[in-house]
Amino acid sequence: MISTGSMAPCLLGFHKRVVCPTCRITFPFGTAYDTDEDPEANVAAAGRSTAVCPNCGQPGIDVADVPRNHGDQLLVNKQAYTFGTPKRWDIIVFRNPARATEAYVKRVVGLPGESLQIVGGDIVVNGQIAQKSYAEQVAARILVHDHFFRPINDETVPPHWQIVESDTVGSERSRPLSWIANGPSFRLRGGDVRRPDKDPWSWVEYHHWARVGGAYTTTVPLAKWPDNLSSESVPTAGLKFNQEKGEFSVTGALPGDVAKQLLELTDDKSFQNAVRELYEGSHISAIYDDYGYNPGSEAGTPNPVSDLMVSVNITLQGGSGEFVIEITNGGTVFSVVFDIVRREINLFAEPLPEGMTLNSQSVVPKSEPVTKPVPWPKSFGNSGGTIDFSIFDQQIMVAIDGKPVFEPTSFEPPKGIQPPRIPVRFGARGLDIRVNQLKLYRDVYYTETRSRHAVTRPYELTEDEFFVLGDNSPVSHDSRRWDNPVVNRSHLVGKPFLVHLPSKPGNLKIGNHEMQLRLPDWERIRFLR
Repeated sequence: MISTGSMAPCLLGFHKRVVCPTCRITFPFGTAYDTDEDPEANVAAAGRSTAVCPNCGQPGIDVADVPRNHGDQLLVNKQAYTFGTPKRWDIIVFRNPARATEAYVKRVVGLPGESLQIVGGDIVVNGQIAQKSYAEQVAARILVHDHFFRPINDETVPPHWQIVESDTVGSERSRPLSWIANGPSFRLRGGDVRRPDKDPWSWVEYHHWARVGGAYTTTVPLAKWPDNLSSESVPTAGLKFNQEKGEFSVTGALPGDVAKQLLELTDDKSFQNAVRELYEGSHISAIYDDYGYNPGSEAGTPNPVSDLMVSVNITLQGGSGEFVIEITNGGTVFSVVFDIVRREINLFAEPLPEGMTLNSQSVVPKSEPVTKPVPWPKSFGNSGGTIDFSIFDQQIMVAIDGKPVFEPTSFEPPKGIQPPRIPVRFGARGLDIRVNQLKLYRDVYYTETRSRHAVTRPYELTEDEFFVLGDNSPVSHDSRRWDNPVVNRSHLVGKPFLVHLPSKPGNLKIGNHEMQLRLPDWERIRFLR
């Protein structure tokens, strides 16, 4: 049984199952963490009483009265490495070299004889970034947002997926064409045009809405400070006005009460428009390495993450146009385009001009595809299927119904780019189409804070040594932080392959007597990849 949260959310230690009061998603919140450096960590964890929803960002969720669940129980194949060796990204069980009676569970990132370093959240091996296969990406990915669980109980938080008003310039249509939100899905009725290639694209884009806080800066133009507004009357709240540049800025998300106060201070229309623009823009954040499993106060400094995977299910209902999904890392726009007439899929990578964002790009690909087009897989048929599109580990990957359709394509990210505020969007033209099951994931970001090994310089492994890390990188004590950073081959126990008989708390009441029981939690039983 796993007791700590170092491999969360892939594998769970002692935790609470929390239902977000705003979006209704259920997520695990840890009550125990790695304790090899802090023997009192479990005592501190037991007193944590509030959680932050990883799906909609709802802070201050009271978990004090939520019962505690036991950790995952694993079945381990102890013969897996008798005649073989672990592969990179394998989850392994091994003995603690300092205390042989303890079994640890981590993920292998460095293999015997390699030179390994953590750089920008990625694993660099022998000077090259270590890349995951599609199956390994799916096994390690961490959910950022599931649109099925939208924040519908809080009017102050808009849906993360936002419909963009259509631009009808050059279109046959006399009326604007836009997506229609229908519960957790989006529909477009555009299959009746004669020339789909002349029709404008209709877009839905992802806004990662931040409720509070943040260390990023949002800037809007403001040519002149109102004459009747004293700077002393303006609340600080991270606000700054640069008169020379004509810019009004705020650090983090501008609180709603502060924005309201600013609007009431003056009737200057330019200032009021700048405040409204600043409020809206400051709440659209980049994506960071947040873990709902960890208390926000102990998560450490957040790191922006651009290694993303978007998963959508599409149903084609008519028309002869195109469907596209785009992801950007802030420097390049990666597009996968589905041509309905040719029944082929194209992959593009276009530089994002400096100062532009994904939503300011009005049309997609003008350049040559980065690889040859591929025909639709049979499973896609005439009606559609589930598409996974990712840019993990400097690698473009597209899979349909769980099977890759392109050979993985590597790319070199530009230097010094800012994390994008709008990282993902999808669009269509000339189609009747339904998009459903929208999920956005991120890769594990391996942190360097409090790390001692493989950070400032590469770590050299001998022929019998492995370097291991936990998926819950901010709190995991692993090869980065141990005195002896390696796992020797002789310490390997085996490969876990099944989460079996996990339990959840339950109550049995007989008369006036009430007993607490451990009940099977069938939803958590699964095979490990």
